[in-house]
Amino acid sequence: MHVMEISREIMDYLNAFRGSKPVVHNSDSMIIKGICGDKIAADAREAKLKELLEHIDFKEISAESERANTITQKIDQVFRNTTGVFDQSNGIGGIERLKHTFEITGFAIDYIIGLKDNIAVFVAMWSDKSGVGPMFVEAMVVNIDAADDEKIMV
Repeated sequence: MHVMEISREIMDYLNAFRGSKPVVHNSDSMIIKGICGDKIAADAREAKLKELLEHIDFKEISAESERANTITQKIDQVFRNTTGVFDQSNGIGGIERLKHTFEITGFAIDYIIGLKDNIAVFVAMWSDKSGVGPMFVEAMVVNIDAADDEKIMV
């Protein structure tokens, strides 16, 4: 599977491909941001993200699991290896801190982590808690084997 194909499928499924912009784009990792063309209520986003993983045939990885922490650390390593980015999110803890920051600044945010073979996906959806304005989507698709030779078993 290629990271670009999977990221396109994610953004298409969430009706966020049109006008989307890649933030990182290489053969092992892609981050793409867009605006969802659909209004999805905050309380329906978690279900929509789960449907997305079923649609692309990825297994959900619980954010509270040690596996999620391992995967996010590998994702961090891939970005350091392939993009020269040295800022560390510190695994799942960094993602949770970022989510908390969004929430205290007035945004409702949901995210999901998925894994299939050597490809990990992280998809987040957020909007203003008031429901006014657009809903944003960010998809990260990463070949975690690019972190090192060690594979994660699901």
